[in-house]
Amino acid sequence: MAKRTRQVITVGGAVVVVIAGAVIWATSASSSPGYRTATAGPASVTATLDTTGTIEPVQNATVSFPSGGQVASVPVAVGQQVSAGQTLAQLDTTSLQNQVASAQSTLASAQAKLAADQSGQASSSSGGRATPALYVTASSAPSDLEAEQNAVISAQHQVDLDLTAASAAVAAQKKACQAIVDPAPQQDSQQQDQKQQSPSQSDVDACTTAIQQAQDAQHTTATDEQKLADAENALSETLAKNAAAQRTEPAPPSSSGKTPSSQIPSSKSPSSQNLPSKSSTGKSSAGGGTSSGPASAEQLAADQAAIDSANAQVAVAQQSLAAATLVSPIAGTVGQIDFTQGQAASTAQHIVVFGPGSNQVTTAVSDTQAGQIKPGQQVSVTPDGSGKPINGQVTSIGLLASTTSSGSPSYPVTISLPSGGDLFPGATAAVSIVTSTANAAVTVPTSAVHRVGANAFVTTLSGGKTLEKRVTAGVVGASVTQIEAGLNAGEQVVLADLSAPLPTSGTTGPRGFGGGRAVPRRAG
Repeated sequence: MAKRTRQVITVGGAVVVVIAGAVIWATSASSSPGYRTATAGPASVTATLDTTGTIEPVQNATVSFPSGGQVASVPVAVGQQVSAGQTLAQLDTTSLQNQVASAQSTLASAQAKLAADQSGQASSSSGGRATPALYVTASSAPSDLEAEQNAVISAQHQVDLDLTAASAAVAAQKKACQAIVDPAPQQDSQQQDQKQQSPSQSDVDACTTAIQQAQDAQHTTATDEQKLADAENALSETLAKNAAAQRTEPAPPSSSGKTPSSQIPSSKSPSSQNLPSKSSTGKSSAGGGTSSGPASAEQLAADQAAIDSANAQVAVAQQSLAAATLVSPIAGTVGQIDFTQGQAASTAQHIVVFGPGSNQVTTAVSDTQAGQIKPGQQVSVTPDGSGKPINGQVTSIGLLASTTSSGSPSYPVTISLPSGGDLFPGATAAVSIVTSTANAAVTVPTSAVHRVGANAFVTTLSGGKTLEKRVTAGVVGASVTQIEAGLNAGEQVVLADLSAPLPTSGTTGPRGFGGGRAVPRRAG
């Protein structure tokens, strides 16, 4: 399902027009030839997550908390009229906030463990001493080791994604095949006994498709698990070669041209203790200065698996916290409330709202986008064939992931719509969810911002000279980015170097208005 981010920008009271995905910004060729620039300035930025959804009729709505907890408030009563998006109940968020903090702490620990094990491998391979370039061998090249470390980490991450997708596919298969494996009994009105109902052809087709998808997911998992094993073996071999090279590698010649005997490694050299093995634990004593050896390839894979698991727990905890506010998906009348303020509510207790004539839109977001969605967020829904958007609100985000055609997990999102309007059940609609807004004092075109790892940079132009500056980015959109620190309003930022050659089909470059990224030129 295609997703894109859109920006609606107001600069100095004027709306910045978006045409074919490009923002008409206050740009100029600048007084210094060869550069396309823009002036950093204030703007109101609205970031949206765009997707598509399906319109569904809602005769009544039954809502419940996705996770249990103590009810902090119930501001509605049976028989009360409520509007779509209105709060029905609120859980005490103290324990939920603690769960988020705990999950984030576990994730940070897992990330630190992986970084420490990677560093331990690199330190072990280098022997803890500098080697002149003349004596650096292929086995001790740090770039090779880093590449193989990254290959193991990447392969383990892919296997974790595959396992999640395969688990979801198997669950979907069981659900789709339920009507065939265990048909529901059908009451015979004449003989007053029960007989099994024969599955329909659509049931058989759905089951067959689900089985094939589950088998495909399992095959993909097996293939990627083999790639992981190959990556682990390659890294293990490199670690072993590096350790062996340290035991036999001659020391660089001294300035006198002679090789002192003290520089010849003996069989008891400390480097001989760094030979990795399958049984290596990868653990070290931070205070004692001793180590049981560098982390093995298997340990790096286990570290990445722990990070993936911790990431999933953070996502679940954040979604549970966001879902602590129960809102009505429709406008109508409250017909049932199963809990009261101060009571411990379970997922089996509900609030029912009756509202004939209302509609809702269901869509799905990826696991990386789910953390941006919260109940109560404003949504613009435009049905296919209609140029008039309808305002709605996010009412719920599902905690149970499903699998997309690409094998990635996705989470269902329900959006309430006001009553009335000529909406057709089953029709698709463009959905734009407002995820964040900012009245920013300093903004620049997104094309002016380039990133190196987690750091963001812009290139400024002053007095005919360019200077790269590190900045802190806030709300980021396809057309404009909020700058929270590192840049002042009124400064000129470089969008493109007009003196660079035009990009060809085999190259990319910074030349061109509103696209690419500027190649920074440091001052001096």
